[in-house]
Amino acid sequence: MDSLIKSVGENDYQPEKYVKELSQRCMGPEELLQQKTNVLSLGEQINTMLKKNVFYNYTQFIDTAKEIANLEGEMYQLSHLLTEQASLLNSLASSSIVSEQISNSGKEVNGVQNAEVDNVIEEKRVQKLLNIMERVENCNNLVDVPDRKCLHEGDLLELDPIENTPVQRIHCYLFTDICIVTSWLSSRRGPARYRFQSMYDLCNLAVVNIKDIKNSFKLLAFPETRVFQAPNTGLKNDWLSKFEVAKKSQISVENKMKTTVDHKMIQRADSIQLVHNSFEPETPEPELPEWIVDLADDLDVLIAQRHFEDANSLISKAKQYLEEHSDNISTSIEQEIKTKLENRIQALTLVLTKELQVSPDKSHKGGLRAARRAVRILNQLDKSSQACDLFLKVCSNLLKSQLQYVKRDGAMSSFVKKYSMVFFGTTIEITHEFLYKAFPNSSACASAFILWTIQEVNDFMVILNKHMFVPQTSLSNLSECIKVIHKNCQELCDYGIDLQFQIDGQLRIPLTKSINDIKDKTIEVIKMRFSEDKWKPFNLKTKQQRDKIIEEYTNYGFPNIESYNKGDSWIMLTQNTITFTRTYLLLLNDCLVLYSTDLANVIDQLLYEVFAAHCNYIKSSMKNKNFVNDINIITTNARFILDIFLSHCFKLYSVSTGNANPQIHTRLKSEFGIIPTQNITGVLLWEIMSQGQQLYPGLTNINAMYFVQNSGRLEKPINCPKTMFKVMLKYWHIKPEKRPSFNFCLKFIKSYYMVYEYINQEISREEKSVP
Repeated sequence: MDSLIKSVGENDYQPEKYVKELSQRCMGPEELLQQKTNVLSLGEQINTMLKKNVFYNYTQFIDTAKEIANLEGEMYQLSHLLTEQASLLNSLASSSIVSEQISNSGKEVNGVQNAEVDNVIEEKRVQKLLNIMERVENCNNLVDVPDRKCLHEGDLLELDPIENTPVQRIHCYLFTDICIVTSWLSSRRGPARYRFQSMYDLCNLAVVNIKDIKNSFKLLAFPETRVFQAPNTGLKNDWLSKFEVAKKSQISVENKMKTTVDHKMIQRADSIQLVHNSFEPETPEPELPEWIVDLADDLDVLIAQRHFEDANSLISKAKQYLEEHSDNISTSIEQEIKTKLENRIQALTLVLTKELQVSPDKSHKGGLRAARRAVRILNQLDKSSQACDLFLKVCSNLLKSQLQYVKRDGAMSSFVKKYSMVFFGTTIEITHEFLYKAFPNSSACASAFILWTIQEVNDFMVILNKHMFVPQTSLSNLSECIKVIHKNCQELCDYGIDLQFQIDGQLRIPLTKSINDIKDKTIEVIKMRFSEDKWKPFNLKTKQQRDKIIEEYTNYGFPNIESYNKGDSWIMLTQNTITFTRTYLLLLNDCLVLYSTDLANVIDQLLYEVFAAHCNYIKSSMKNKNFVNDINIITTNARFILDIFLSHCFKLYSVSTGNANPQIHTRLKSEFGIIPTQNITGVLLWEIMSQGQQLYPGLTNINAMYFVQNSGRLEKPINCPKTMFKVMLKYWHIKPEKRPSFNFCLKFIKSYYMVYEYINQEISREEKSVP
């Protein structure tokens, strides 16, 4: 690390060269990763050091600024003293030594005494200001303005301007040109007793007496309004009178300065006119309209009275006037008007942004219409981006407040329906207001709105996923909820906002996990049912119940289901087959509701494995010797499942997905459409040779052929020669290509028959030869 710091700190350090050398020196990715970690840790250390240095330098800067302020005050005192002494020396130098000295000796003595008195007064004034600066923490420099005096000070109680409730205890200082409001320090250390809070210029400050609240008055400093309460009526009157005196003195000072400036301007103009050609015609400067002169005051009044539309109209009118008459107005006056106008625009923008700011105290009853006025004016002031950000925050707050009213108790599907309806309903309302009312034809704001919508949908889906994907949730409930979400989402497409991709992206991972879990549970249920299946026709007890089952399957779309009837209450399908078909149809319908391009593989795997599990158990039952006598009912159910039910299911699949030739259907047909059969020639051989005798006790020859045809294995029949049984086993080979041909069968029968014929002939001869 030290070498790294040293190399980085060199003057001729080059990052590209250092990285190149580092890559050549390191052996493998592990060392490079270690070097990367070192560089990152070094960067963090440097950031920490920079922050510490910035904080230290900032503290030093504050202390230096205080020292400079103190020095400035002292320099001001020295300058004042030197000025007084210089004026005194000038007066002494201009006076006569002999005659005037006697006559003016009294005046000089009075002048010296008056100067000393002025110096004493000035020192007291400055000392008082310094004492105030010492008592107020973080106070600005008060001695930088000459002739500034403290007229009044005292404790007041600040009230809330709306509710008139006590807010805090404050201490106020009134000077000849400003008013400072300070707050009390709870934990005082040192001479400071108050903390600086705010300072108001008396030129921009108005004091209003409040008669409704006892001993109270109001300070109007646009755009802020503060209400103070005095301890008693006498102190309140003192404050009002002092404020009035300060305001009058400030006005008189401004008038004097204005008169002096006008006088200097007149003298300058006269001197310039002397230089100009006396024969050159004078070009009088055009006078400004009265409304332009009073523009700043009129805007302050309109903003204070919340007449925002009128203020905006006046601003537009002033801008248009300045553009049209820029050639006739002097540059200084035009710049001054523009500065005042820009300040009022900023003030109006500040008030309007406060209208749109979201706070817990604000009511949501007005909805989006309450923000329409502020947004429209901000757009007219070319503050669209700022208005868009604030309006979207209002929309988020409104959406959040609406969703809080949805109760999260009861059934999961009921909550999802209500939550989805409220979310998309409010989003549609916000979309209409945003795109058609607040920001029409604004591509930049529309892009920001799309990003906001995506973020809100992601948050919405996170909440729904926590409620939907919980253990023991059925696929039917999930499909019902997701169908409602997709339906509500489709309504937003009318506004050109398609959030289907975002919703599917949030559902993909949890839905895949749920589908796999349901697949495993369904296969486990199929296994349990087959372990209990006895392969008997289903007895529905009554004809009405059987007809109800037939009607149900007819409504499903199964043709000729009546052909499976047997008697009045029996049906040649087992109860397990009926249960499986119902379960699989329900599963198929739920999967088709959830079907999408992203979930196609998972859904196909679910449908395939569940169906294949059922078919595999049917095959295992056909090979089971315990069900040899039930081979007919097994075959009937197998043909129904594979020929009728499978075709019907994937007809529904093709119609819903638009896939005319689904791969899963072809795969199931190829594996289970024709149940692998073994050659029954072996059974027929021995049946022919035994002249139709029953091969196995308790098992008819036809059942034996069904059993062998469905991959079963039998032992050697009674009295069957070993040679014959070996040929039977060859015909029962699991691989069809290794079974003997039919010609071999004919030759074998002929050879076997010739031997039997010869033996029979010899036996008959012997019987005839015996007397």
